[in-house]
Amino acid sequence: MNYRHIFHAGNHADVLKHGALLATLSRMQRKDTPLAVIETHAGVGLYDLHAPEAMRNPEWKFGIGPLIGSTAPALQPLLAAVAACNAKDSLRFYPGSPELARLCLRPQDRYAGCELHPIDAAALRARYAADRRLQIHARDGWEALKALTPPPEKRGLVLVDPPYEKPDEALIAARAIGGALKRFGHGVYLWWRPLKDPDAIALADAELFKEGIRPALAAQLTLAGLTQGLRGSSVLILNPPYGLSEDLGAFAQSLKAALPSALRPEVQVAPHGLA
Repeated sequence: MNYRHIFHAGNHADVLKHGALLATLSRMQRKDTPLAVIETHAGVGLYDLHAPEAMRNPEWKFGIGPLIGSTAPALQPLLAAVAACNAKDSLRFYPGSPELARLCLRPQDRYAGCELHPIDAAALRARYAADRRLQIHARDGWEALKALTPPPEKRGLVLVDPPYEKPDEALIAARAIGGALKRFGHGVYLWWRPLKDPDAIALADAELFKEGIRPALAAQLTLAGLTQGLRGSSVLILNPPYGLSEDLGAFAQSLKAALPSALRPEVQVAPHGLA
């Protein structure tokens, strides 16, 4: 509950996660039927990169910063979303996943975001009070996930991105997703994970897949050339929509090409599961 994403906004992990989010939503919205987007840990929706917290160690300089101005087609959805939050030819604000969802929502779609931090929850509610498509829940995301699945729309994307303040949070996330799958088995789940403890991720994956393999796609980005902080992350997408593998692969390769070579970026997109 002490985690504040402003310190990390727009970094390489955000870029990977949000590129995957936009690609997944784009594929799911090829059907006209209503869609729910459910987020367990929402944050504040929009981050000021000039704020003292963001400037203390500006991680966005190794994330969204180098991407600005790229003409790679696969990067344009993310870059267009960032541009929509800023004055022309400037980069001050970076959109979090609630804002990205808002920009993508159609009239028939709905976003339900959970945020436990009281200051961030209040900011989120104030930001989206006028948009009836967005519902903000000031509550624990894991508990809320039980109440929010299955959604009345019957179709949905569940975004899971906890702060990982607890050493067993990856395992907690796996169990929460597993429980949601029992209620909402055909939903699409996008789970972001930091690449800090391979054993913890392996244990969480074993827990998630213990009742059987289901379609899953993983995208991973590492920056071996970073001298401090998180050097890699991955997104695991359960029940990925048709065509997402190709879209995400193109995004990942464009991301690698746009990041400075000194960071030694490596990307991988592949089916995921345990034997």
